[in-house]
Amino acid sequence: MKQGGQHPITAGITALAAVAVGVGLIVGLVMFVGVNIMGLGDGGSSEGATDPDAGASLYAPSPKPTKTATGPAITLRASPTSAPETKAGSSSASPSSSTSAEEKPARKEITLQAGTVRAEPMERIDIGGIYPGGEGAILRLERNDGQGWEEFGIPDVPVRGEQFSTVVQSGRPGKHKFRMKDVDTGIFSNVVSVTIG
Repeated sequence: MKQGGQHPITAGITALAAVAVGVGLIVGLVMFVGVNIMGLGDGGSSEGATDPDAGASLYAPSPKPTKTATGPAITLRASPTSAPETKAGSSSASPSSSTSAEEKPARKEITLQAGTVRAEPMERIDIGGIYPGGEGAILRLERNDGQGWEEFGIPDVPVRGEQFSTVVQSGRPGKHKFRMKDVDTGIFSNVVSVTIG
């Protein structure tokens, strides 16, 4: 008893196919816009593959040897797209002066933190911190318990990933001040205090 028009199953399949095509178009459009917004859509150019400066979003600088024997084996140069800052009224920097400005190390500071401010005698105390630009440095812990600064007597602490950490224990009651010292440069960290007992 069909009254003209399509069979219900055929009409349902046609409707499902239309919905699938519509959803596919919408998903494809969203992915296309998303890829272009994220900057992943310009990979078809053969020039971009050979020229690192041709619109590349990431830049890995080439290594160059350092002039110090105690630092890391290589130093990375700044991106060629970043121009060195010049003082107002001065002419643009020459290549030799910009190279010396790049090689000048930034001021390093050791930031020290203690895991607690009060501990029982011989309780484990976590001490750590960060040392920007101090990758590979060796630090020595010093303590002042009211009688002047002296080495604490634990193994030296290496800096890895610009971070360091160690654990100390002390049986002497009283207020103890701790600091870290870079054994190569003599730079000291800030002082942290822990009261024992």
